[in-house]
Amino acid sequence: MVRVAAEEYAPVNISKAILLGVILGGLIIFGVLGNILVILSVACHRHLHSVTHYYIVNLAVADLLLTSTVLPFSAIFEILGYWAFGRVFCNIWAAVDVLCCTASIMGLCIISIDRYIGVSYPLRYPTIVTQRRGVRALLCVWALSLVISIGPLFGWRQPAPEDETICQINEEPGYVLFSALGSFYVPLAIILVMYCRVYVVAKRESRGLKSGLKTDKSDSEQVTLRIHRKNVPAGGGGVSSAKNKTHFSVRLLKFSREKKAAKTLGIVVGCFVLCWLPFFLVMPIGFQFPE
Repeated sequence: MVRVAAEEYAPVNISKAILLGVILGGLIIFGVLGNILVILSVACHRHLHSVTHYYIVNLAVADLLLTSTVLPFSAIFEILGYWAFGRVFCNIWAAVDVLCCTASIMGLCIISIDRYIGVSYPLRYPTIVTQRRGVRALLCVWALSLVISIGPLFGWRQPAPEDETICQINEEPGYVLFSALGSFYVPLAIILVMYCRVYVVAKRESRGLKSGLKTDKSDSEQVTLRIHRKNVPAGGGGVSSAKNKTHFSVRLLKFSREKKAAKTLGIVVGCFVLCWLPFFLVMPIGFQFPE
């Protein structure tokens, strides 16, 4: 989130400023283009128009807002060594920073719940996760993110320094605890619980499907043997067997897709959490014990 500026700043080192500008500018451009590509990919391919992919688009939108509206000013702040945009914009910038980061983390939380439902109920998933429920979930994500981010704009912060070239992160203890819990720890707990459940369900379902596959193969071999011996009794058993095989095949295909998606998103979520965890561990401790 927002870094604390140094209280005293030296003249800008041109060579250092250019190097930082190239590196940070490159990262910002890469982030903007990457998130735009994600959004366009879903928008331009009809087979990706699903609730799960809408959640991914929401994640890309939050990250696009962060990279396009927050990070450029962060880069200038880093290069200059002081805040050059005034007190009011500092407060708005910090609030947008918290809004985008919180929406991104909560978006991952929604995705983890979605993957749990997909793996646990692959056949019933379309009736459980409807488009209307998906939209409601995304509205809740942004509403909660807004509630967490706007507190400092209404006075829930420490007194601002007189020097307007200093743009500080909000160190008010109550808000620090509130934002850390709402923006990270509660979503993290939900994410961990959901992916633990996904692992347990996937392991159980995999064993069940493998067992069903072996039984199905065994039955097929017996039928083949009977045909070879010309001892197949007349009746409707073949129709029933075909229906069971079709149902089993659909269930296996849906479960395999959901499991693969859960694995991929689990890796993404894991990397994201590892990147954020140090900040949210240090922030509450650092503000309670500054020295």
